[in-house]
Amino acid sequence: MPRFKVSAVVASLSLAVAVSAGAQTSSVVLTAPNAPNGGAVTAFGYYMSPYSGTVDGTLQRLNCVDFFHDAFIGAQWDAVQTNLGAAMGNQSLLAATRDGSNGRYSLSQALTVYEKVAWLTDQFPTNPASNPTLTTAIQTAIWSISSNDLLRTYVTDPQGSQDFVGTFDVASADPLSTGYWINQANVNYNQQASDYYNKFNILTDVANPGTHEFLYSTPEPATWVLMATGFLGIAGIGIKRRRKGIALA
Repeated sequence: MPRFKVSAVVASLSLAVAVSAGAQTSSVVLTAPNAPNGGAVTAFGYYMSPYSGTVDGTLQRLNCVDFFHDAFIGAQWDAVQTNLGAAMGNQSLLAATRDGSNGRYSLSQALTVYEKVAWLTDQFPTNPASNPTLTTAIQTAIWSISSNDLLRTYVTDPQGSQDFVGTFDVASADPLSTGYWINQANVNYNQQASDYYNKFNILTDVANPGTHEFLYSTPEPATWVLMATGFLGIAGIGIKRRRKGIALA
């Protein structure tokens, strides 16, 4: 499966595909890894979420929810923005997202995936570098859920066995393992208040497939201050993930 790169030089992608009526499109710029503060967290040779970026000029804490694509600090692209809370009432809104549009899941299944992923993004440490193993365990759980890896058998997949932290076993009681966080997401995603998911927005490149799909939530006021003093000004550093043997439909 070919992989797609976004140039490290800021270059806005054009609206290359038709966007469904009523969908909101936004300009996204990736500004720094590991927002809002702390040192960079890397694993498998790549930066882990969360990242700092702007959506229509407003600084946000962005979380990567797929590893099939590349993104670079300073890259700018146009994205369809889908509110997860609204999609819970109208699943057809997910047709603009990567999972809702590529046929790997039904819209109902895609909704469950995004709810689990959204809940996990709330579990990242405020300072990702304060516990890099925890940060990586949560990120690999997000990638596993969003990529349909739960249907894969890691015992027979040596390549895949290199892409999780600790253990993939969902019975694990170790919060520094991928399996633990997959299980936590499975247990907790549907236990939230009715309006919990209203704060989450999915950003899908309109040139899908294109760059990463990201998810962000409206931050608390204190987080805005931290983000504003974070890793701004870093440029030309690649953030990407690759997984052999998994094709993007």
